[in-house]
Amino acid sequence: MSESLQKVELELIVQGEVQGVGYRQYVAKIGRRLKVAGFVKNLNNGTVQIRCKGDEKAISEFKEKIDKKNPDNAPLIYVEDIEETRLAQGTIEQTGTDFVEIYDDPSAEMSQGFSTGMSYMNLFRINTQENLTLLRTETKANFEHMDEKYDAISAGMFAIVKIIEERNQTFENRMEKTEKNIESLLKILTDKKS
Repeated sequence: MSESLQKVELELIVQGEVQGVGYRQYVAKIGRRLKVAGFVKNLNNGTVQIRCKGDEKAISEFKEKIDKKNPDNAPLIYVEDIEETRLAQGTIEQTGTDFVEIYDDPSAEMSQGFSTGMSYMNLFRINTQENLTLLRTETKANFEHMDEKYDAISAGMFAIVKIIEERNQTFENRMEKTEKNIESLLKILTDKKS
């Protein structure tokens, strides 16, 4: 048999922030996607037990994907350590790609589910608040920057208007002088003719 087709059965004990954060669902989804058989369940000491079986390649990928700190699709999960024990062939009952989540007392599970949901809602609220604060800060900075640019543009426009007014005044003064010179010249010419 080639190495990638060799079947492996393992027990993994996962430590960290792995209960009440959706870790079982996360693990089960990965197990089913990779066609690994087994189960995942919470233990009373705060760890999570995983028993899995499949070909070595799939199991290796499975272990890599479940050993996460704050993954994007489940950011409250924080795996600190995974203890691995190899099991004898035939120890795990699940077959094919049957990967299940094992739950305890339904009322305790429901309570934990609500708690998990509230934790993610709180994380969403915090992230939304941080993003809105960042948006406000950036918007305010952009408007302040725009004010600076507007002030510079406005000052430039007023300077141009002032230059135009000064030039206009200079032009009017020259025109007045020219008119007076023409009048004086006309008077001289008229006086000479008479």
